[in-house]
Amino acid sequence: MPMYSHSRLTVYETCPRQYRYQYVDKVPVPEVETVEMFVGSQVHSALEDLYRLVAARKVPGLDEVLAGYAERWAAGWSPDILISRAELTPEDYRGQGEAHLATYYRRYQPFDGERTVDVERHVKFPLDLIRKIWMQGFVDRLSVRPDGLWQIHDYKTGRWLPSQEDLDRDRQLALYQIGVQRQFPKQAREVELVWHYLAHDLEMRSRRTPAELGEVEARALELIDTIQADVAYPIVEGRHCSRCAYQAICPAWSHLFKKTELPEPARAREDGSALVDRLVALRERRAELDDQIEQTQADLLGFAAENQVEAVFGTTHRARISIARTVGYPKKDDPRRAQVEALIKAAGRWAEVAALDTRALARKADDPAWPAELRREVKAFADAAERFRITLSRLKENDA
Repeated sequence: MPMYSHSRLTVYETCPRQYRYQYVDKVPVPEVETVEMFVGSQVHSALEDLYRLVAARKVPGLDEVLAGYAERWAAGWSPDILISRAELTPEDYRGQGEAHLATYYRRYQPFDGERTVDVERHVKFPLDLIRKIWMQGFVDRLSVRPDGLWQIHDYKTGRWLPSQEDLDRDRQLALYQIGVQRQFPKQAREVELVWHYLAHDLEMRSRRTPAELGEVEARALELIDTIQADVAYPIVEGRHCSRCAYQAICPAWSHLFKKTELPEPARAREDGSALVDRLVALRERRAELDDQIEQTQADLLGFAAENQVEAVFGTTHRARISIARTVGYPKKDDPRRAQVEALIKAAGRWAEVAALDTRALARKADDPAWPAELRREVKAFADAAERFRITLSRLKENDA
């Protein structure tokens, strides 16, 4: 039974190829935990413990909450946890989490504003029962106010703060609301989504109408249909690539990991005077160099095709290989030129491609305004071609 989640859908939206590696091929990769992830999990656990005690009518003191947090931190900390900011220590990050908890505690004590129904509530519901497509997620905390309003709480420990518009479009908690209302159809008639931004001591709220929830559900199912129909899983490059665990097998980055297998032959570097003389000679042989460039590009394209990569890394630059497919029509020196001209003139469409502008003709051949039969006959003259493009970009220091 296909089981989807907001995070799984987000992976596909970010990069379909990453989705394939993670969920289709299930390529094993070493798990890397960052210190930000560790802080978030420890703070969530501390709040979970807090509200379990509150639900049992035993409100712990702040000292007890912080002591439990410190104990969990000490038990879970590992030197393998990645700290990207060299100027900060594990103790600095532990202190950040402690500050988040203290601020939160003081804001909401004595924790009697609503009744906690559950923490880390697992919700799941079908998007399509016939095809057995299900959605699932975990609610940080589910509560009910005295006036009967149900609340879905989500804790954020990062410093990024979204706009209200961002939250009103948020898919994750909207999906959770659908799941909660499916589980409690008579009780959870009114639901409010609440985000707690602990680093800012700020809470933000949003409500969804039944029509808006229906749109969220429809769009999620539409995205899942796209995922299930995908067979290519194209690569989408961006800032997320620097954090991707699949670079070593991704065609856009894998060559970077093969550099030791294909070493460049060492050569002596000429001195300054010889380099000037060489530059002069090369410029005088520009036509010959153009041939060399063309041949080198052809060799590079062949290398990329043989190794099934879309990017090749040099010492200082990366070459990105892309293919553009074009359609061309007979030029003036082509004996078929007169035939296609006569065909278009006979159809009374010559003015639209006067002097037979072949680029205009390529557009018109796909224009529904032209009769289908004429378009079919014109396309018989088309010559399909592939145009390869190699884009060079300088490598960043951490890519070299």
